[in-house]
Amino acid sequence: MRAILAASLVVLGAAQVAGETFDLGKYGKLELYPVGEWKIQVEDIGDLKVTFTPKTPGVNAAAQMTIAAGGVDEFPNPEKLQSQVIGVGQRMIEAGQFVESEPKLKKFYPKQGFGYYFVLTDPRLVGKEPVPGDFKTVTSGIIRENDKIMVRLQILSDGETTDGFQQLAGMVEGMELTEKK
Repeated sequence: MRAILAASLVVLGAAQVAGETFDLGKYGKLELYPVGEWKIQVEDIGDLKVTFTPKTPGVNAAAQMTIAAGGVDEFPNPEKLQSQVIGVGQRMIEAGQFVESEPKLKKFYPKQGFGYYFVLTDPRLVGKEPVPGDFKTVTSGIIRENDKIMVRLQILSDGETTDGFQQLAGMVEGMELTEKK
């Protein structure tokens, strides 16, 4: 039993070392722990734009995350954030061709804060075998880490049950915010 516990601690320690840290200046640091094999590209455009693309050829998923620090707290409670995410989904449905006629809100379970997302399906790809670069679903959501940090996320994948989606969503939900004191 002790050997299993010791091995677990070594693995957990190694995972923490391999984390991707985003410096948010006076607002602290946000650490993301990669799951799977992903190329992570970060671009500072005022907010941090983080792009995830697979290193493994068989993974048909990609994501883009925007981390905004500072500014006004537009979504101080879950109800306001839910309303915003639903509004985004409705506008996407009105502007495109999707299986869904309205967005079905789902909950993120982040370590801090709260968040919501929805998944929309491309009707042209339903029932077809996955083709690299053709994504059956688009997932869009927002996590409010705290009153100063918002994370917007979009995942392109072949569905919520795929390894690619699960890895990307898990990384985002598992992010840890360390606030400056």
